[in-house]
Amino acid sequence: MAKLIIVGAGGHGRVVLDIVLAQSQWEDIVFVDQNPQLFGQKIKNIPVIGNIEKLPGLKEAGYTDCIIAIGDNQARAQMAEQAKKAGLKFINAIHPSALISVTVRMGVNNVIAAGSIVNTDVQIGSNVIINTGAIVEHDNIIEDNVHISPGARLAGKVQVGRGAHVGIGATVIQNIKIGAEAVIGAGAVVISDVLPRSTVVGVPARQLEKRR
Repeated sequence: MAKLIIVGAGGHGRVVLDIVLAQSQWEDIVFVDQNPQLFGQKIKNIPVIGNIEKLPGLKEAGYTDCIIAIGDNQARAQMAEQAKKAGLKFINAIHPSALISVTVRMGVNNVIAAGSIVNTDVQIGSNVIINTGAIVEHDNIIEDNVHISPGARLAGKVQVGRGAHVGIGATVIQNIKIGAEAVIGAGAVVISDVLPRSTVVGVPARQLEKRR
């Protein structure tokens, strides 16, 4: 069995730890984190051994597999680049209770959390989080570095652009395009396309001032 590094020992990191323990594919697991206050601590008996600079040495010690467990899209993408430079192999952390169609195609370094549903012919990039209880319906395209928050619901043929964030409990109707790095507020109901780098909130969702 392989050895696994989880990058990120915060709240999302603990969720990812639960997922990989349920997968039962790794003989040993360690955390690395950028917060020095966590160094030397244990989370559910898993040690936090240092920061991202530990990755090359860990690879030499036989820790070949890696998952980035950071909720922030930009930070997750940046850490993935560091892990890639260290020559680590990304895994997908998929909870056994998640329902994923056999026709789904996905990249690597993805987290599919407990109770989520990903239906037929969905395409998922890399560095994506499909969080607890989220529903991604048929023919969605989820690009790299996206976070679909807990309880969010995406109807059929939705396209979510690179780095976008769909907030907790949000609903997106069918055939909608969400632009790159857009933010969908918690509980929003999206009934029209969302521009890149914009934020929409409310029912129905309305755009706030576009971010530069």
